[in-house]
Amino acid sequence: MRPTILIAATLTLLALNSALATPTATLTLESPQAGQAVQPGAMINWTIKLGVSLGDNAGLALIACDLVQDAANPGFFDIPPADSGSVDATMQNFTRPLGIANPGEGGATCGFIGVQRGPAGQKNLIQIGGTQNTFGAVGPAGIGQDDIVNPAVGQSVQPQIVVSGSFPAPGTPGSYSFHLENGLANVLNQADPPPAPPAYWPVSHAVVAGLPAAAFTFTVQSTLGDLNCDGAVNTSDIPHFVQALLDPAGYNADHDGSPYPPCAQSRADLNGDTRTDGLDIRLFVDLLL
Repeated sequence: MRPTILIAATLTLLALNSALATPTATLTLESPQAGQAVQPGAMINWTIKLGVSLGDNAGLALIACDLVQDAANPGFFDIPPADSGSVDATMQNFTRPLGIANPGEGGATCGFIGVQRGPAGQKNLIQIGGTQNTFGAVGPAGIGQDDIVNPAVGQSVQPQIVVSGSFPAPGTPGSYSFHLENGLANVLNQADPPPAPPAYWPVSHAVVAGLPAAAFTFTVQSTLGDLNCDGAVNTSDIPHFVQALLDPAGYNADHDGSPYPPCAQSRADLNGDTRTDGLDIRLFVDLLL
């Protein structure tokens, strides 16, 4: 009898632990430019991914997070919304019109790709994501049109792509970091058998893991001395530097007097005194050598 009692007690404990387990959604933020040195204006690509815990839920029901510029960055800009074309097929029923998400802004049809908020010139991308329609009924026109719930989203071996986007690297040199914050997730409750579609499917809050480690950093290289905008300071820059030094009017005429990518004369001001003169020559030679 004792083995039978022990087995029964063990099964009861396992069932209790399973019932008490907290579902987890782990967010990551990736970029192929992470850790790299880039030129101003270079395209920076980013992707948000997630994974949902196994055994304590039936898959993702809702996901939302913000893409934020670190306060210590040397410069700021308005992060553009993610690419609507990057929304994975698996996530289509989280975005309008199939799913439930913020209204679109700035010509976008859906806020799944994020909305810009913050001071002008420093706007972050907030509330990226959306939710499945788990109510068992079709929503109003243009929202929640898919009443068939898709289980197991985010529970595959490979992390689930939520959305991807890009932006040009800022012009101010230095190290730039971006991270995810304000993560929010719900998961489908386990059911045996699952609700017959279309039917209401209960959901539960999930702990969002991976924050604040969901981040990436890149460095914008200084453009000083690179007078032909080829991304390097070398002998090819010498005639342009000489022209900027001796014939600034001619240099500006040749380069339109405009900022990067047509090379601005300010790249020849190596000591930062707002002038291009003999004091910059030694510094230019040091860059060459």
